[in-house]
Amino acid sequence: MRHRKRGRKLNRTASHRVALRRNMASALLRRERIVTTVAKAKEVRPFVERLITLARRALPFKDSDEPGDRARYLHYYRLALSRLQDKEMVQKLFGEGVWREERPSLAQRYAERPGGYTRIVRLAGSRLGVPVGAAVGEIPEIVYEIGGQERSLRLTGNRLGDNAPQVLFELVEPGGTPSAEREVAPEVSVSGEEGEEEPEQAQ
Repeated sequence: MRHRKRGRKLNRTASHRVALRRNMASALLRRERIVTTVAKAKEVRPFVERLITLARRALPFKDSDEPGDRARYLHYYRLALSRLQDKEMVQKLFGEGVWREERPSLAQRYAERPGGYTRIVRLAGSRLGVPVGAAVGEIPEIVYEIGGQERSLRLTGNRLGDNAPQVLFELVEPGGTPSAEREVAPEVSVSGEEGEEEPEQAQ
């Protein structure tokens, strides 16, 4: 029995799981939309939402001149930095660095939203090798040569053997309302021969 053993093992060691969670959280905060598996998305989701909540809690103390408020803000900032270990993405969370003046931080974006900062959208259809359309982002393409001919292969899995169901893991829009998981069918695009146009993607 697995008493007091939270979380998914994901067929990895403990240190590998910690690194996976940090790397996926950094990728999600940087790109705000990634394609991954159901288990990984559900494992990383609470970690990302707690980081955004830390940044939201620190927002009232950000521009205060009181020493106690500055110390509390610095405490929240260091907590997030120790958990994520990505200085650039922590700056994006708290509105420091380039996000202090030029762009709104994630804490400011979700200042009025009480949780539910991420969304998991299940991608229906084949599990491996099915491009999910331009709305998801750039699809990785492998170019190789066989028999003197150059060929290319598009995949959505993390590796060739990743045959798990894919999901779209993204940050929600600040003005929306928290929604339950939903399922969408991917748009399949197959590149044709030279001179032929690719089929149009459905919007």
